[in-house]
Amino acid sequence: MRSAKTLLSAIVFLALVTTLAVPIVTARAQDKIVLRFANWVSAEEASRERVETVIAAFEAENPGVTIENIPIPFDQVRQQLITMSAGGNPPDIMLLNGAWPFELGGMGALLDLNTVAPPEYLADNWEGGLGAGTYEGKLYAVPQGMTPHGFWWNKKLFEQAGLDPESPPRTMDELNEVMATLKANLPDDVYAIGIDTSKVDYALTGFWPWILTTGARPMYDGSYDFTTPEVVQAFDWLKMIADEEYTPIGQQIKEERELMAKDRIAMKLDGPYFVGILRSLNPDLEGDAFYETFAVTTVPDGGNGTPVTLADLHQIGISAQTDHPDVAWKFIEFFCASEVAVTEYTVPMGMIPPLKSAADTYGDLLGDPVSQAYLNEILPSMIGGPYDPQYGAAAQFVIQAMQEVAVAGFPVDASLESLTQTLQILYQQ
Repeated sequence: MRSAKTLLSAIVFLALVTTLAVPIVTARAQDKIVLRFANWVSAEEASRERVETVIAAFEAENPGVTIENIPIPFDQVRQQLITMSAGGNPPDIMLLNGAWPFELGGMGALLDLNTVAPPEYLADNWEGGLGAGTYEGKLYAVPQGMTPHGFWWNKKLFEQAGLDPESPPRTMDELNEVMATLKANLPDDVYAIGIDTSKVDYALTGFWPWILTTGARPMYDGSYDFTTPEVVQAFDWLKMIADEEYTPIGQQIKEERELMAKDRIAMKLDGPYFVGILRSLNPDLEGDAFYETFAVTTVPDGGNGTPVTLADLHQIGISAQTDHPDVAWKFIEFFCASEVAVTEYTVPMGMIPPLKSAADTYGDLLGDPVSQAYLNEILPSMIGGPYDPQYGAAAQFVIQAMQEVAVAGFPVDASLESLTQTLQILYQQ
């Protein structure tokens, strides 16, 4: 009898343990958080391993979290994020650029980061950087890497043309004089300046600083009027440099960079990553040879008294549908500001860290002439773009006007009048 009772007790005990064990295992499985991170930098060979290094370091510090890396080619990211978000299957964390935060935010796909980001973190950001991700009071994206366009010039070509290699043009009037001098004194196959006059979206990103420097702010005030004197001044200038053959017509930014690396373009706007790009195109520019040949400063002032450039940045945001917003923010802060991210990814990839305090924290990594020019001159001059949920469509019409003026030779006034009417229809004004 006793042995039967003992056997029965054992069976009951095992059954109880088995029953209790199921929820214990399930709970542990549920404790494992998986966040999907969509980005284009992992789709690029030069940066893939660096991103994976940062992800591995975050996972090591947070053993209950897995970051599922989702690489998407840059030219496919915008549409993929819109499609995934609309379909109810968005990535938790998204690397963003340009107007994407506003398009996605406008469709309710992005979280307002004011709800998860510590105020002290936001206060350490550059004002223009946060402005580039803010729409109607909501912060849809924060900067991950600072990459606004500065004004680059080739000091050796300046010297060859009889110009002071250490004195870049500070105003648009000076720039016009410099372009004329360069054209008159350099070989015919060398261009004074590179302006993207192709049909790609990035052509407008590159031209915005030339619009802004005149004091023009079309699309910023909600009027969408491209016929103001300041905008006309910018497009007149675009037509002039095309007519005078100061710039190669129809060249995309990639082709301009190749010409710049071969000493065939003297000046152009580009980001801080320009250093690494030119070195990859011309190995002779390694080390101090780069700084002996190229330098960067603010965009020439067009008459408004203050240099200005567009805050073209790598940004990062969180899906409004994520189940773990706080953990997603923890990864964003790590990806933007941790030592491993800054030293293994951000700085080596030619970007300036997003927080102002990085200038002191990583002073040994940011002491080169280019980083110093960005920290002290260019970053304080940037402003956010005139972005909204319709910007993607509007940009195509602005690029068309640029094409008409620079490539087809249409009259500036007629093109800008047509552009204004089209935009007012788009925005139902």
